[in-house]
Amino acid sequence: MIDRQAEKIVEILKKEYSYYKDLLELSNKKKSFIIESKLPELDKIVKIEQNMIFDLGQLEKIREQELQKLCTMLQLDGKTNVTELVKHLPLQLSEQLKVLQKEMSNTITELQNVNNVNGQLIQQSLDYIEYSVNMITSAGPASSLYEDLKPANQGPDNKKRLFDTKV
Repeated sequence: MIDRQAEKIVEILKKEYSYYKDLLELSNKKKSFIIESKLPELDKIVKIEQNMIFDLGQLEKIREQELQKLCTMLQLDGKTNVTELVKHLPLQLSEQLKVLQKEMSNTITELQNVNNVNGQLIQQSLDYIEYSVNMITSAGPASSLYEDLKPANQGPDNKKRLFDTKV
């Protein structure tokens, strides 16, 4: 009975791991789409990621429920994590869980790194857009009839702006 319950958790973790690998692959594609400014493709990937993250959340809830059942069977605290759980399982299952935990941890770390790079690329794009907009708005006509009537104490802080606030 305990082995069967532990196997359920292993299967759920395998599904979660598969999702994380797929998310990593999508994040790498997203990086190239950000660099190449392929916005429609980027939008599609973001929508796929949102669905996958929702599915991962559902799997996580199921895993927590199944883990709680196993902890009850093993008379362990309900807040037991995988590292603690492997100490109470048969060798084959504990080894399987250890390997899976390590692979998931590595994949999640790599996913975080790729997402950080993607965030930096997006920030660079936004900075460039802001710079371009500022250059366009400051390169207007030399003067107009009404601009000549401005008080002389208006400095560079009062330059023309395309938008009222920064996004």
